[in-house]
This record gives sequence, C-alpha cells and structure tokens, in this order.
Amino acid sequence: TSLAAYKLNRPVRVVANLDTNTQVVGVRPAFLARYQVGCDDSGKLNAIVMTVYCDVGITNDGYTGNIFLSRIDNAYYSPHWKVTIHPCKTHTPTSTFCRSPGSAPAIFAMESIMEHVAKSLGKSAEDVRIINLYQEGQVTPYKQPLTYCNISSLWSQLVKSCDYHVRREAVEAFNKANRWKKKGLSVVPVKFGIGWDGAPFSCVVSVFAGDGSVMVTTGGIEMGQGLVTKVVQVTASTLLIDVDLIKTRPSDVLTAPNNSTTGGSVGSELCCAAALSACQQLLVQMEPGRQQLPGDSTWQQVVVKCFDMGIDLQAKAWLTRTSPNVFNYNSYGVTCTEVILDVLTGEHQILRTDMLYDCGESMNPEIDVGQAEGAFVFGLGYWLSEHFIRDASTGQLLTKNTWEYKPPSAHDIPMDFRVSLLKNAPNPLGILRSKAVGEPPLCMSCSALFAIKDAIENARSEISRDTFFPLNAPATVDVVQTDCLVNVDNFSL
Repeated sequence: TSLAAYKLNRPVRVVANLDTNTQVVGVRPAFLARYQVGCDDSGKLNAIVMTVYCDVGITNDGYTGNIFLSRIDNAYYSPHWKVTIHPCKTHTPTSTFCRSPGSAPAIFAMESIMEHVAKSLGKSAEDVRIINLYQEGQVTPYKQPLTYCNISSLWSQLVKSCDYHVRREAVEAFNKANRWKKKGLSVVPVKFGIGWDGAPFSCVVSVFAGDGSVMVTTGGIEMGQGLVTKVVQVTASTLLIDVDLIKTRPSDVLTAPNNSTTGGSVGSELCCAAALSACQQLLVQMEPGRQQLPGDSTWQQVVVKCFDMGIDLQAKAWLTRTSPNVFNYNSYGVTCTEVILDVLTGEHQILRTDMLYDCGESMNPEIDVGQAEGAFVFGLGYWLSEHFIRDASTGQLLTKNTWEYKPPSAHDIPMDFRVSLLKNAPNPLGILRSKAVGEPPLCMSCSALFAIKDAIENARSEISRDTFFPLNAPATVDVVQTDCLVNVDNFSL
C-alpha cells in the first residue's frame, strides 16, 4: 500500500483474498534448538547449554528471541545455564507475534529436554519433571528470586484430582492388549512470567448527569478475551453501581493516545488497573457533592448534585508501571492429557485433558476458564496440525488455504475437557489479587504432543525400537505415522 500510494500520490486501500493474504502475511517464527544437558543419575539438572536459531524472515521486526530466552527454564531449576540465540534472515515474509510468542517454543524446547533426559536414564518423564520443579526461594536464569512458587503443590493436586496413577496403569494395560491402537499420557507444568514494564494503559470514565449512566473507554482492544467485561465489573464494583448503568466505547487515539499493544496477557488486567484508578479519582472529585446529601442517597441523586455544584464528572487515569525484576509475578499451572493413537494411520483423538491453573483471585472465573480452554485448543493447532510448507527456492508459501493448512476443528477438542482454577490463591502482586490467563495455558497444550509421543514409544517398544527420538512440532498425522516405524514385516494373521 505504501508503494502504491507513493506512485499514485493518493490514499490506497488493498483488499486481498484469503490465499493472497495468507501468502503475504508473516507467521510465527520457526525455532531450532540444539542442546547439551548435564544431570545426575536421578535426572536432576546440573547444567544446560543451548544454541537456538530463530527464523525471523526478511526483516528483524518480528524477532521474539528475547522472549524465548526469558521463558526457556519453564518450571525447572538448573544451577547453570548458557543459552545463545541467533536470528536468521530468510527469504520469507517477516515473522509476526502470535499468542505466546517466543514463550511457547521455549517451553516446548525445555519439555523436550525433560523427555530426553528421562529416556536416557530409563525413567518416566513425569519422575524427571517432578524432581526438577522450582522451589520457593530458588533463582531463575535471569536472576529473579522466586519469592512465591506453588508449582509443586499444583502438580500434586492435579495428579491426585485426575487420578493420574490409576489412569497410567489403565493406559499400560490397554497398550499391552492392543498392537495397532495405543494410548499415551503426559503431564506438563508451566511457570509463566507476567511483565508490565513498557505497557502503559489509560482509561477515561465519564458520568452523564441526565440519568447517571457511565461511559468507559480504555486503551485496550477487546478481541474476545473479556477485557471489556472485566473493565465494566471493576467500574461497577468501585463506583458501587449496577453494571446496567455502564456503557463502553472502543479505544481510539483521541481518548487513549500512546497506549501499549494489547498483548503479553496483560491487556485486561492493566486496563482494569487504569479503570480502578480513574474511578477512585472520580469518587474523590464527587465527594463534596456526596457530603451535601443524606447517606442513603442514590447514585443518580449524587450525580445530579455534583453537576449542580459544577463538579467535573469525568476522570482519566494513565498507568505505566516498572519493576526491578524481569517479571512482576508468575502464573503457574499443570495439565494432564490422554490420547489414543491409530498406529497404522497416525490419526489420534484427545480423550481427556485436565488442567489446574493458578489464576490468583479471578475477576471472572467463567471468562478465565474460557480463556484457558481457548488457549489450549489454540495451541493444539501449533503443536499438531498447522504445518507451513514453502518452496525451497523462492520461499513462497504453498499451504495457503484450508485445503493444505489445518487449524484445529471441533474434532480436535478433548472429548473430556476439565479446567479448574486454583482456589484460595490471591495474588498480592496482581490487579485486585488476580493473575493473567491469556497465554500460559497455550504453552501447556504441548502436553497433547507429548502424550502422542508416549503412545508412539509404546508402539515402537513392540518392535524393540524404544529409543529416544525427537518429535518436533507440528506433529502432523503423517509425521506421527512415520515415527511409529510401521513395516509390512510387522503384519501377521
């Protein structure tokens, strides 16, 4: 559009069909991680050395390597780290940010290391994960002490609530009785740092004297994550009015200039913080009018009195927060996923997923559970089906529509999907004691891939080939079937 506008000397709008749009727009950057791991005989980590390559496309605008570095440890402690990352320029469109940019591949890389260590030592991946979980007081690779860390408790609670050990025995019994159908089970934790630095947000709250209604607008963008609903809730609870009195308007640069991108899982909570501050300021402005009326006066009566007294019935808050640490706090969670795999075709079905997520004191549990469910399914496409294929010579995208590019559909959702929020876990460092929820659950959706890997390992053990192999993402049906090492010599009547 810029080139066309320059040549024509007039505004230009381009309307592209889906195929063209998909080919032109960048996607998540691909990552390649090579690693060396030092551990003792129990699987406890001593040191990790990793070299990472990140495909940024033709320019460096969508580079997420810095995020990768800050999330590479996931939920595990190692006393020694050396991670080097190289952005790689390629002949493809500039990569772009997408839900959990950098963090999803970093956590997947770390979970792959856990799987590799376990296989090398002849232990279960879950046993290796447990002994390496962070403990309160330990320090992350980026020198931030964990003053609060409940990941071990979450792990224990989920393993008990989902009957993990009983189901593990059932999976093993099923696999012994079936040659061409295999089940797999995997448990994956997450520690996800939430940072507010460099994310300013504002809020304007206006009260209308005619009927006492309230208009709220923030710098955040509602994209289905429930930002507006939470802002309305905070406004209503702070002003002590009914939500029916509150209306919202979309963000614009007149009312919310210089606001941050709505991302990093912090948009909702920081807009709520701005709304809280604006409402508190408004109440201070309205206090002289309230003092002139009896204590049982209605909101509308107070508003009219303030208007008659010439009091400004609008307030604006601008919040920009800094922290001495990389992250203001951490969100924690654990997910267990069970799958069934057709060894002959590579097709699979997610039978059940159990997730326990620490959302602090949730502002809206229905929204937050929905966000956790949506993030998990969003991630399933990333790990299992959304395979990009490009022309090796030109870089042109060949999987340009849904005939070739496969996002998750209804059939991919776990048949039994159980998401729970941790109870009685207020977050003193969060907004109204809550925690962010937009991205961390996506990172745990790799549990589906590792459950499939567990099923593949059971299939390979039938032919005495149960050695370590990497299962890269996306683990599409053809990749899974190939990794099962099915051979015609294995068939018999």
